[in-house]
Amino acid sequence: MLGRVMRLGFARPAPEAELRPWRPGTWWLVCLAAAVVGLAGGGLVTLFWDRGQLGGDEYHLWRWQADTLLDSVFARIGIGPDPDQTEGETAVRAYFKLTSQIRAALEADPPNLALADALASERSAYENDVERYVEGQIDEAVAAEGLQRELPLFNGVKITWPPVDFEMTSPPQLLVRSPRNAIKRTGDTLLKSGLSLRDVEQIEQETDDADTVSLVIAIGGLAAYPAIVRDDRSFSSLLDTASHEWTHHYLAFYPLGQQWGKGGDAEALNETTANISGREIANLIRKAHPLELPEGEDGRAPAAPPPTVDFNVEMRKLRLEVDALLAQGKVQEAEQTMEERRKYLEEHGITLRKLNQAYFAFYGTYADTPASSNPIGPKIERVWELTHDVGLFLRAMREVTNVADLDRTLAALAAAAR
Repeated sequence: MLGRVMRLGFARPAPEAELRPWRPGTWWLVCLAAAVVGLAGGGLVTLFWDRGQLGGDEYHLWRWQADTLLDSVFARIGIGPDPDQTEGETAVRAYFKLTSQIRAALEADPPNLALADALASERSAYENDVERYVEGQIDEAVAAEGLQRELPLFNGVKITWPPVDFEMTSPPQLLVRSPRNAIKRTGDTLLKSGLSLRDVEQIEQETDDADTVSLVIAIGGLAAYPAIVRDDRSFSSLLDTASHEWTHHYLAFYPLGQQWGKGGDAEALNETTANISGREIANLIRKAHPLELPEGEDGRAPAAPPPTVDFNVEMRKLRLEVDALLAQGKVQEAEQTMEERRKYLEEHGITLRKLNQAYFAFYGTYADTPASSNPIGPKIERVWELTHDVGLFLRAMREVTNVADLDRTLAALAAAAR
């Protein structure tokens, strides 16, 4: 955060800098005015625009930006909670202990909704401290990796850009579409959080047709600004997800991030890079500040019997089988295979509501996961192996715009390693 340098004990501390008072200039006021005008315009467009097939179920990012804009600005200039390490760790322990208790209350038979509501109200007191504490940890990890930028108009002052900023809340859900005869994302729509199972199934039913299948997915985070991160997962998951979403913010200022939405392999390149970077930034934090939370107090749901099959192995095998069947034009056989495997997984302790082409289209975007058969995944993992440094990794990947660039980057790194 601006106006402070936290000492978090990383092996490569950020260089010392003389911090001067921030006196926002005309450029800042112009940007702020532009943001306000843009948000107002978004509101008017949404108000009068045809809502289309999904009607009131769609999620509008402009509303999120409008609701969080002032809080985000205040946090960036040092107004608001700023816990030290002891206070931050205390807030983390309390927040995730309550999260585990909330999940236990909701998974009881029957669910104890009154208890869950009371615990959620108690937990809200710790939320801002947890957010600011983890933002500080990510900020220092990024600084230690040499990824900061010099602040315009302030000689010698470097900051993390964009500033680390996320909010723990319930993210929107995502409607993913894919052709039946191929695994490919052909259009995503953000939906409101909290939709009932009946709502979700009706949306999917109305979206599906002879050529298209769909799936509504509960996402873990969204790289809006501030980023949206799930509030009902473990502390370890928070570190990974918040770091992942900051990587998207960072890449947006470089060629790789600017390819987002242009089709082809752009999303797989971005998501896989963010997955690896987020994982490794989180690992830097874990190494510098090991914080062990007891089982049942770390944000996870009550322990369940472990599955009797290996999910990664099964999903990888299934993805390859489905790819082969679709390549032969055997769409019906591919869908039957996926449904049979879904039932098999359920019998062995892994419950998936629906397993179809849209499932693999979404999770396959993360090419370092078993749901993907994209060769981009192993290539980007190899870039990490050759750099093994978050700063070097992101400086290499941020210039990549396509697979040919990735191959050239990989060849150059391999030659340098000889």
